[in-house]
Amino acid sequence: MSNKKQVANVQTDNRSDKMRKYSALSIVLAVAIVFVACFLFDKIFNKSLTYDFSDAAQNSISQGSIDYINSLPADTQIRIVGLFSRPEKVDGTSYQYIVPLLDDYVKKSDGKITVEYIDPVANPTIINQLDPTNSYDLSQNLYSFVVEYHGKLKVIAPIDCYSYDEEAYWSTGKYYISGNNTEYTFTNAMNSLTGGFSKKVYIVTGLKEDGSEYISKIMDSMSLEVQELKSSESFTVPEDCDLLIINGPSSDISEKMYVAMTEYINRGGKMLVAVDYNSINVNEKFDRLNLLVNQMGINIDPMIVVENDPGMQLNGDPFDSTVKAAEGFSGFANLDLFHSTFARSVRTGDSPDAVGTAVPVLQTSSNATVAGVDEYGNITNNSNYGVYNVAMYSASDVSASEIFVFGTLNFTSDNYISSYGYNDTNMDFLRSCLRELTDSQNFNSLNIATKNVNSYSLDADRVTTSNSTLMLIIFMIIIPFLLVSVAVIIYSKRKNL
Repeated sequence: MSNKKQVANVQTDNRSDKMRKYSALSIVLAVAIVFVACFLFDKIFNKSLTYDFSDAAQNSISQGSIDYINSLPADTQIRIVGLFSRPEKVDGTSYQYIVPLLDDYVKKSDGKITVEYIDPVANPTIINQLDPTNSYDLSQNLYSFVVEYHGKLKVIAPIDCYSYDEEAYWSTGKYYISGNNTEYTFTNAMNSLTGGFSKKVYIVTGLKEDGSEYISKIMDSMSLEVQELKSSESFTVPEDCDLLIINGPSSDISEKMYVAMTEYINRGGKMLVAVDYNSINVNEKFDRLNLLVNQMGINIDPMIVVENDPGMQLNGDPFDSTVKAAEGFSGFANLDLFHSTFARSVRTGDSPDAVGTAVPVLQTSSNATVAGVDEYGNITNNSNYGVYNVAMYSASDVSASEIFVFGTLNFTSDNYISSYGYNDTNMDFLRSCLRELTDSQNFNSLNIATKNVNSYSLDADRVTTSNSTLMLIIFMIIIPFLLVSVAVIIYSKRKNL
């Protein structure tokens, strides 16, 4: 009997030893299979099974870009070159949202788009290869990206890919990003190069203006080549000017500028003028600028628009309101209501010699008034209630001249565009005005949405890869730990069987 028990114990011990060995081997084998599977999937599928967990899908191109890429011929070759070595880590840098997104362009372009990083210091021939005539001065644009198609270039600096909180910059001196426009910038750069359309736009500077960085980016995305035209005693409007813009001046144009711009209007020139009513220009009547626009039948009054209809006011502010698109301009954007702030009234001019027929573009409610405001902010000589114009348009009766005059900067200023982004309704309206003035109705910039970025600073005050990091921790640490824990528990339960 005792011999049978001994034999049974020996068999049980042998079975237990085998079970322990099988359990240990199973754990080792399971871990090995996971690592081999991950390795093979990475090698076989590369990034085709990668998912973007970043905020607002920052690292993935949207359907609009995908549709554009798919519309290109199969043999299209768009080359993107970063004029620097590819950074090993981009978190907390200005390339944080750019490098991963460019990788996604390559992945989804089926060979139509390539991305390289070539440091001109180590490979100096790249500058001459991309720009043999030195038209783009690439040596002064290091650490930027060059988009090249059939010898035509677009240079994109990291700072061009973001919109910033202008008020925060002036108060702190730091560039706090309010929107990620990387996809908008790159897709429209490629679209303009492959579209084959180009016009020349000059923006007048030197008039204590508000600034035109953001409207320049919008026009660049529309294949409008933008260049500054500084005010001077030798001021002339270049012969290749397709559109002349005066944006947010706080001082009047000079007599020389008036003469040169009059000549430009007479030869069929196109203009866009935008002013407002603020504490700096409160006493500026823009006498010579008015003489210029009077030729097209428009007058800019030294009066501020006061919206008295509570339904049109924003936050109860009579100087911050919505305005309506006038008849003939309601199709310029998806909506017919637009944002207007500190607007001067714009009306039909009094000149009997005007060559243009002016029509309203943007209008107030019928309960609005216009008033003078002194340097202390006190309202003076309020007008009668009625409909007032915030913008007007005029086309010449004798030439191809056209002009838009805005009494508000909410369509063109850096401050407004940086706050509301490129996809704001005002921006849609502005693009339609620009297409009208440049005869580019058949060329459409792609309306790629701005991606929200919450309180991110280029000083790396905030890193925005938290979602990706969380998923990494879950899949690489937590899940394997749980699997191993379950295996250990099963093993401990069975080892004494």
